[in-house]
Amino acid sequence: MRVVAMILALAALAAASCGGPYTPKIMNLATDKLALADRLFDKGSYGRAAVEYKDFVATFAGDERSDYAQYRIAESYRFDKEYALAEVEYRILINDYGYSDYVDDAFFLDGVCAFRQTPRFEQDQTKSYQALERLNRFLQTFPASTRLEEARTMIREIHVKLAHKDFTAAKLYFSKKRYDASLVYLRKIIDLYPETIWAARSRYYRAYIGETKGDAVGAIEDYRSVLQLKDAIPEKAEAEKRLRFLERKAGGTRNADGG
Repeated sequence: MRVVAMILALAALAAASCGGPYTPKIMNLATDKLALADRLFDKGSYGRAAVEYKDFVATFAGDERSDYAQYRIAESYRFDKEYALAEVEYRILINDYGYSDYVDDAFFLDGVCAFRQTPRFEQDQTKSYQALERLNRFLQTFPASTRLEEARTMIREIHVKLAHKDFTAAKLYFSKKRYDASLVYLRKIIDLYPETIWAARSRYYRAYIGETKGDAVGAIEDYRSVLQLKDAIPEKAEAEKRLRFLERKAGGTRNADGG
């Protein structure tokens, strides 16, 4: 009985400490309301801060700091990892406060929030494409932003994920000897994501398919490209072996022709 009583007492204490849903404080001065919201934000109470910032925007509509409050609503959700909600709030800032100094950050962080929702590469990559579109739009719209390198780094991460997904499909078709279908994905990876390791690996399989189809020149070029990669990849040794074979074959052909 004492154990049960202790459990009930702890449950009651926990419920009391939670206090239920947070309601905004009634304040007559906009400055005081914003200061309260900022204090909550700085303490890491992002959920409560979002409530106070929202109340500021509603109660003190037209205040010159409304764009700041709107930006902080979005930031509160982002820091709380509520990325879908943060996306909505960044877009409100972009659409309703186009004059704001926070708009460039909102463009960038809208893309960041989409990226944070992307699943593993095997799953549907709609969010990755959304993030890519938004980050590219940011680069085009704000070419002088201090966050350009952050955006480029994130774009490279997205490229790796998208290339990995397409490479999986290419390998599946390759394993079934459905080479034409495999080539669709291999070419896409090489053309759209050339800086990724998946593009280098794709060149090996494109070379192999080209070799089987009689395109020795194209195969040699792709095999050489694989060998130029500094990183270790599973296909590198076989690429070197196939390249040496084709080069010897080409040399023998020239000699037989008197070249």
